[in-house]
Amino acid sequence: MTDDILILEDLHKVYGEGTPNSVHALRGINLRIKKGEMVAIMGPSGCGKTTMLNICGGLDTPTSGTVKINDIDISTYDDTKMTRFRRDNVGFVFQLFNLFDYMNAQENVMIPLLAQGMRYSEATRKATMILREVGLGDRIYHSPSELSSGQQQRVAVSRALVTHPVIILGDEPTGDLDSVTSEDIMEMFKRINIDNKQTLILVTHSKWIGDQCGRIIRLSDGRVVGE
Repeated sequence: MTDDILILEDLHKVYGEGTPNSVHALRGINLRIKKGEMVAIMGPSGCGKTTMLNICGGLDTPTSGTVKINDIDISTYDDTKMTRFRRDNVGFVFQLFNLFDYMNAQENVMIPLLAQGMRYSEATRKATMILREVGLGDRIYHSPSELSSGQQQRVAVSRALVTHPVIILGDEPTGDLDSVTSEDIMEMFKRINIDNKQTLILVTHSKWIGDQCGRIIRLSDGRVVGE
């Protein structure tokens, strides 16, 4: 075992491989991220940030190269093994929240727990507890349409955290929020990182968000070009 929670080795991703319109999104990414780090992935649009994040979280597969999380090589997992691994080890926070409108906050947070086979009563208890921890104790039974954008993102973060994943991946997690709400969400991320020793990797265009992280990885044209 090493202190590295995430290891990428010679990672390539080609969309439409072998066709005239193929796109080489990642070109030999090599990267190591340690347990407990809070890292920003930055670079211009189209540089491969989201592609890299999706591969790290098992939402996409590499064309070649290796992805290890907690010393487990997930590069060759089939869909069934990847779904199970992702469910138990990775938390996602997206720009557009991805909440179910027909469920209240508590029910949205319960989804990954029920997917793991947890009893409904225990999932209810855990979802309620984490929503109270992020300041939404009085919004537990509200639907997303009854919540502000900042509150919706807190629900999304709670859903990502509730299974205690080994790594949390955020794709522009404050991109749809105003500056004050963005500050609140980033303070919550920093508290999670410090108090829980939680590893966070955030894709962002914002220099301000990058400055809140302990480390910035810069991408350009599918390559790591600096820190």
